[in-house]
Amino acid sequence: MVEINMQREFDFDDGETQDFNIAGFDVDCKYSQDEGRWMIPPEARGEICMVLWASDEASRWKMGLVRAKDELLSGSNRDSKATLNREGRKAVCWIFSCGVLAKNTLLHLERGVTDEIMAGGSGAERVRRLCRLVQRTIIRREIVATVAQQVDYMKRLRGNGGARSDLRPEGIIILGQYERHQLVAEALGLSVPGLGDTVTSRVYPALPGEGPAVVIDGAFWRLARDDDPIVAAPELPSQ
Repeated sequence: MVEINMQREFDFDDGETQDFNIAGFDVDCKYSQDEGRWMIPPEARGEICMVLWASDEASRWKMGLVRAKDELLSGSNRDSKATLNREGRKAVCWIFSCGVLAKNTLLHLERGVTDEIMAGGSGAERVRRLCRLVQRTIIRREIVATVAQQVDYMKRLRGNGGARSDLRPEGIIILGQYERHQLVAEALGLSVPGLGDTVTSRVYPALPGEGPAVVIDGAFWRLARDDDPIVAAPELPSQ
């Protein structure tokens, strides 16, 4: 999947004998969740390898290049694949040595919260629980897809029957990538959602001079405090 999406994103040509052709060179693509444990097949020996590693737990990723010379390889499995030895790992030329991986929100939640979200009996209910229990932090599109488990997963966030309208009585607003939503998030001091992102929060009517606050649907609103009673949230601008 990493190989497929790398080629899709960067429009690499197919290699003659390896995965990609980049600037006239054949390049084999290798990914491992265990750093340094890339499996080099016989046909990639002596070739340039693009080695990638990522960790959801650490929210980090790396990408580098190495020519898989015989003296840099050790061991082999039943498929005659070898791994880089100590000198081979030292020989990697890192293009990105400490890349920041988008945070996997579900992975970093307390187990009980994740279990409560996933216990919802439908995609719509799981998305409602996600928006209710994971507030004031960016929720990426991929997280919504994981929770909803449906083809039309983003529809579960919207108004007119989605979480945006369903959670209004609970005082919760759901802000998306629209410019006016981004302005609301910024004014309230929330993380600003980018393309495909969502951020939610319970809000409460703001008194004059009380801030940070923002005008939504003709009135001032601020982030709700734990002791604020529940007040139905305002209607958000459509885009």
